[in-house]
Amino acid sequence: MRSSLILATVFAFGLVGVPAHSSPVTETYSFALGGFVDINGSPALPTPVSQITGSFTVTFDPTQSYDNATAGLVVHSLTGVTVDSTLGFTYDATAHLFFLGGTQNDSDFVVTGTNDFVLAYDVTDLSNPAFVPCSTPGFVCGALTGSPLYDAAGFTTVGNDSLWFITAADSNPVGTTVPEPATAALVLVALLGLAGARRGAIQG
Repeated sequence: MRSSLILATVFAFGLVGVPAHSSPVTETYSFALGGFVDINGSPALPTPVSQITGSFTVTFDPTQSYDNATAGLVVHSLTGVTVDSTLGFTYDATAHLFFLGGTQNDSDFVVTGTNDFVLAYDVTDLSNPAFVPCSTPGFVCGALTGSPLYDAAGFTTVGNDSLWFITAADSNPVGTTVPEPATAALVLVALLGLAGARRGAIQG
C-alpha cells in the first residue's frame, strides 16, 4: 500500500496571481544533499544514491503564498535522483518555507512507491537559505520526527516503502539574490561613488 509523508502542516495558500504592488525577487539556489537515511522503511534500506545535487532559479513574490507553482521556476540541474513529474514549488509567505519537488504528489510532499523528490528551505533570509530540521513543529520525518540531526529533504523510489532524508551535517544549501534592475543601478552608483572617494583620498 502506498503511503504519503506530509512534510509540513497544511497551509492556506493564496496565489498565484501577483498583485500590481508586489515586489518579485529572483533567487538562484544550489544544493548538495548527502548522508541519506531511510526514515520510513521497515527494515531500513541502504540509500541507492550517495548524493543529490542541483541548481534552480525562481522568481516569486515573497509576500505571496504559492502552491505547486511552475511559472517562474527554472531548474538548471538535478542529478542523482529520478522524478516522474514536472518540478514545481510551494511557498508559505507567513512561515517563509519554500519547497521544491515533483508536482504529481504536490511539491511539498513525497509519496512512497513513486520516483519523487522534495527540498525544504527556510528562506527567512532569502540570500541564505537553510534546510528545515526534522525537529521543526509540524514536520513529519518518519522515525526521525523531532530530531535536529536530520533535515526534511530527500527522495523516494518506485517499488518500495522507503523514504530517504538527509543528515544535516552532510548537506549544504547555497543561495544568491539577483537584484532588481533599479537596485543593481543603485549598487553600481554606490560603488562608483566609493571608488571616486578612494581615488580622491589617495591623490589628496
